[in-house]
Amino acid sequence: MAPAAHYMIGGVKTNSWGESSIAGLFATGEVACTGVHGANRLASNSLLEAIVFSKRIIERTRGKPKKRSRDEPEVKNMYASLGERPNLKTVPAPGLSVLQQLHWDKVGIIRDKVGLNQAAGILASWQQTLRPPTDQPSYELNNLVLTGRLMTEAALIREESRGAHFRSDFPKTSPKWQCHIVWRK
Repeated sequence: MAPAAHYMIGGVKTNSWGESSIAGLFATGEVACTGVHGANRLASNSLLEAIVFSKRIIERTRGKPKKRSRDEPEVKNMYASLGERPNLKTVPAPGLSVLQQLHWDKVGIIRDKVGLNQAAGILASWQQTLRPPTDQPSYELNNLVLTGRLMTEAALIREESRGAHFRSDFPKTSPKWQCHIVWRK
């Protein structure tokens, strides 16, 4: 067992009522990016957040009027899209255990540009060679490879250390990076 699941903190951006940009889609807990706990939300913080936001989501879906809240500070967004990477000729065969080991070794607690680039290259090659999914295991592997690539590419883009994201080649925080990386197709 390893605490690696905590290193992908918050993905679905929500407002203070747990609403995403997709009508009817709400998110809370570790899947949500609410801005409440910043870049270092772990364990009990997300549990508390899940309790508070779950109550708010229930109120919102029951149609109760929105309570007035203080204006939330606007966090700027940096928009990115997955670029093409050359297809590597020699990569291990894609699989769950290989994917987990790759992320532990290259995208884990301590990261750097060299390791992240290696992982991104392998993940991009897997994306190009995986067959279209036909059953639950193949859908899961395709989704895990895509999610892993998005995490890896975002870690490459963010050239600083903040919260649970630590880059050994960029060990300090930078005000330039006080933003969210938002993926676009």
